[in-house]
Amino acid sequence: MAALKLKDIPKRIVKDPLMIYSGIKGMFHQTKDRVGLPPGQAIYTGTYHDEPYNISYFQYSDHHLDEHKNQQLDDVKKLAHADDFVWINFQGIHHAEQVRELCEAFNIHSLTIEDILSVEQRPKIEETENYVFVVCKMLLHNSKTRKNSSEQVSLILGENFVISFQEIEGDTFDPVRERLRAGKGRIRKEGSDYLLYALLDTIVDHYFVILEKIGDVLEDIEGEIMLKGKKDSFDRLYALRREMIHIRRSVWPLREVVSKMERDDMKLIKKNTRIYIRDVYDHTIQAIDSVETYRDFISSLGDLYQSVISNRMNAVMKTLTIISVIFIPLTFVAGVYGMNFDYIPELKWDYGYAYFWGLIVSLLTGTLVLFRVKNWL
Repeated sequence: MAALKLKDIPKRIVKDPLMIYSGIKGMFHQTKDRVGLPPGQAIYTGTYHDEPYNISYFQYSDHHLDEHKNQQLDDVKKLAHADDFVWINFQGIHHAEQVRELCEAFNIHSLTIEDILSVEQRPKIEETENYVFVVCKMLLHNSKTRKNSSEQVSLILGENFVISFQEIEGDTFDPVRERLRAGKGRIRKEGSDYLLYALLDTIVDHYFVILEKIGDVLEDIEGEIMLKGKKDSFDRLYALRREMIHIRRSVWPLREVVSKMERDDMKLIKKNTRIYIRDVYDHTIQAIDSVETYRDFISSLGDLYQSVISNRMNAVMKTLTIISVIFIPLTFVAGVYGMNFDYIPELKWDYGYAYFWGLIVSLLTGTLVLFRVKNWL
C-alpha cells in the first residue's frame, strides 16, 4: 500500500487502499450557510458534486412485485398513498430540494430532513407518531481497487413503506433486492419493519467484510515488521489505526440503535420482528469485539515495530562498540610507537617491526577471545 499523501485525501473518502478517513475536521464539518438559520433547514452538509440523483423503488406484496429504476420524483411521490408495501431508495442527497420534496410527500418532519442532509450524524434512532428514523454508517469495499469507503445512510420506516437515503451510488443492499425478486422467505410476507431489519442486517454483516480485509492487511504488516521493519509498515499501521477509529465511531452507537429497536415498545415494529432484530444486535456486538481486538492488535504491532527497530539499533550499536573496543588498544600501541622521540625502547631492534605487529595481533586475538568467553560475539 502506498504511503498516505495529503493531496490524495478528499473531505470524506480516502482513496488510499483499505483506508476510511473522516478526519477531525470532517467530524465538525458544517457549511457556513447554516450558521444562524432556524432549525429544520434543508441544507446538505457534505461534499458537493455533479452526479444526478437516482430514485428506484420496489412495490410489493406477498403475491406480486413491481421494480422500477431511474424514476421521476413526481411519480415516486404518488407512492405515499399506495396500499402495498414500498421500498424507495434515493441516491444523491446532495440534491437537497428533491430530498425535501420526497420527504414532505410522506409527511416527514423538517428536523428529520435536516438530519438526513447532515452527513456527519452519529448513528441514532428517533420515533415519531408516523415513522421511525434511523441513521447509520455504511462501509463498502471495492474488490477491484481494494479500497474502502464510508457513507451515511438514513432509513425511514412508515406504516407500509421504507425510504433509504444514500450519499453516493453503490450500497450493500443487493442481497435484499435479490430476496425481494425471488419472493422466498419472509421478506415479502412480513411488513415494512421486517424490510428495515433486512437492510440493517446487510449493513452490519458488511462490517465483517471490511474487518476481514483489515485483518488480512494486519497479518501482512506483522510479517513485514518481523522481516524488514521498514518505516512504510509503521505508516500503514498509523493509517489503519485512523481507520479503526472511524469504524469504531460507526459501530459503537449502532449498538444502542439496534438495542432500542429490540427493547423499546415501538408501534411500527412488530413483536415477531424483534426476534430478528436481536440477531442484528448480536452481530453488532461481534463487530464491536472485532474492532476492539484489531485496535489492540494494531497497538501491539506498533510496540512490536518499536521493539524490532530498538533491537536492530542495539545490534548496530553492539557491532560498533565491539569494533571500537578492539581498536582502542591497537590505537594506543600505534600511538606509543608513533611518538616523535629519538630514544624509545625497541626502535633500534632488528625485529622491532615484527615485534610491533606481533603485539598488535596478540592484542586483537586476546580481545576477540575475551568477547567470545563473555558471549558478546
